[in-house]
Amino acid sequence: MENPVEEAPKKKSLLNTLIKVALPLALGVFIIYYLFRKVDFYQVWDIVKGANWAILLSSLVFGLLGNTIRGYRWELFVRPLGYSPKVSVLNYAIYGGYAVNYAIPRAGEIWKCGMVAKEEKVPFTKLFGTMVLDRIFDTVTVLLIVFVAFIINMQFFITQLKYNQSTFDTIVGILQSPLLYILIVAAAITTYIVFKFFKENFIVLKIKNIMKSMYADMKAIWKMKTKFRLLAYTIAIWVSYFFYFYITFFAFDFTKDLGFEAGLIAFALSSLSMGIPSNGGLGPWQVAVIAALTLYGVGQLEATAFATGVFAVQGIWVIVCGLFGIAMLATKKQK
Repeated sequence: MENPVEEAPKKKSLLNTLIKVALPLALGVFIIYYLFRKVDFYQVWDIVKGANWAILLSSLVFGLLGNTIRGYRWELFVRPLGYSPKVSVLNYAIYGGYAVNYAIPRAGEIWKCGMVAKEEKVPFTKLFGTMVLDRIFDTVTVLLIVFVAFIINMQFFITQLKYNQSTFDTIVGILQSPLLYILIVAAAITTYIVFKFFKENFIVLKIKNIMKSMYADMKAIWKMKTKFRLLAYTIAIWVSYFFYFYITFFAFDFTKDLGFEAGLIAFALSSLSMGIPSNGGLGPWQVAVIAALTLYGVGQLEATAFATGVFAVQGIWVIVCGLFGIAMLATKKQK
């Protein structure tokens, strides 16, 4: 007879797996279905097949370059904490982490911290704190990219809104709606109440401990003498990612003449979409890219073909690089 105590953790584990794996995958599949429900797949394939594959494949170098520089930046975060992990191990873990994200969204972040902790004998909590800091840097950078992209394209958007009064009215309606501000205030009050009156709760204590540890780590990182290198690496990472995306514009006849501004907007929206938990960006990434391209006059079919082809090629590349990183870590472990 099965022990009820043992059965409860099994049910909990199954529920966690469902939430972490099935729901994001279902979201991605639903979005893909929604995108393709009125699109002829064979037409999409004909467009992708006719792309300049030499250009598509050449863009992949910049994706690997960006992820490699990310390893050097991570090392800058870890070193002030008193540890000196090998950059090669950090890079292999980063490659592998992105591949793991295709199986379980966001799991790659935990996985790469665990692999580096085992290989380099760095406490997992310290690595997790640097990973969160790494994500904060990325979030701020993406928001800056979005801001710059919209500033550069401001005149274009004003013109578009003039010709689309309903969209303009919708945006104004959202900004003027009291509900928006009520929700913001309610969220702030709820957060205050939880941390003020439930401070002995296990989850609240855990969050506080993580924040305290991160604060101490950030103070140590702030005192480091390599701030310029940190900034330079951050810029280099995102410039590489931009070229990773923008070069693909020149592989298709209908995007090669859109220009830098359109490429920046599409890149900004696609980067924002990666904040939505899904398998490697499956679904939200395509929606963002298609929305950006159609905004600049690209047909729905062509935009869908572009997003599908680029995501597939770059997705396969990420998985190949990830398997290489995992294999290299396994080899190091055996040695």
